[in-house]
Amino acid sequence: MPLEVYGSSRLPEVNIYYSPVIELVCAVHLLTDPAHHQYEMKWAEEMLSILSQEELEALQTIKYYPAGGIEFLNYVLEAKELTDIERFIDYIDNSDVIDFFFYLLNENIEKEKISEAFTDINCRYKIQEKIKWIVENDILMYFFDNPKEIKDKAVKILYAVYRNGFNKKLEQAMDKLEEGVAYVNSFIGKDSLEGVLEKITGKPKRVFVGYKEYNIIPSYFVSPRLIRIYSDNNLYMVIDCRFTRDKKEALLDELSSLLKVIDDKSRMEILRILVNNKSYGKALSDIIGISTPTISHHLEILKQAGLVKEEKIRNIKYFYADKERLKKVIHDINKYFFSAE
Repeated sequence: MPLEVYGSSRLPEVNIYYSPVIELVCAVHLLTDPAHHQYEMKWAEEMLSILSQEELEALQTIKYYPAGGIEFLNYVLEAKELTDIERFIDYIDNSDVIDFFFYLLNENIEKEKISEAFTDINCRYKIQEKIKWIVENDILMYFFDNPKEIKDKAVKILYAVYRNGFNKKLEQAMDKLEEGVAYVNSFIGKDSLEGVLEKITGKPKRVFVGYKEYNIIPSYFVSPRLIRIYSDNNLYMVIDCRFTRDKKEALLDELSSLLKVIDDKSRMEILRILVNNKSYGKALSDIIGISTPTISHHLEILKQAGLVKEEKIRNIKYFYADKERLKKVIHDINKYFFSAE
């Protein structure tokens, strides 16, 4: 009996490159919580210091997004813009608020339901239950009561970061981005595509099967270290360009950044006090002998580094050291200097 088998022998398309648009989105996400990205805390501190109050308020809004601004990457597949930052931001600016909220909610809620939520409070709570949105202080209500304002703030902070030296920082990172591209290219052809992606990302092969186009994008600012964006046929994978480094170099980068944070007598004294007891700004000011605003500045730097945490008791913010984090830093310093490797 004759047997005929029909199918496509066309190999999937594989593209490996870095993207200024994706770098900007990842940089904005980094600014919402710099402690997640130890390598660029200094850049984050400088950027936060030059943003206007209005721009900082816009950034605060991004912190309330379910994924802290990574949602902007959902526009990549729609806009098909990976290189021209201004065109990408303009695309978001000119998008409909329903589309904006659709991407903000990670395409998990139908546009019809989003439209209803602008006027129906019960619909908002149903959305909250589905996406597990944190609704402290009625944030969800505020978002749906002010959709245009929320979108305008997104555009504002993207432009603010872009126009305040972002390109210069990207130029400084170019060597690492190019190393990341070269590193991925060095694996191509040595194994199946799924096998290559498994080696690079540490994720199982099955999550990479079935796409017609693969875009592998090493990133300098990405945090966490792997982000997947996908449609029916296209997969975009944003990976940390530092995959090319060995473990000792990675440890050195992290420790160098942290030691710069505590390379200040006042911050070291604050940290020492908070290791033993919780305290608040005025009390620390009296003990150390510097102004309360200066204490607040030091506390913010220590918080961004993940060395200090805070909690609110009644109307007072108390601060305390993250002892486990500090112990790990001390352990890593010992490991770096005294490891037999």
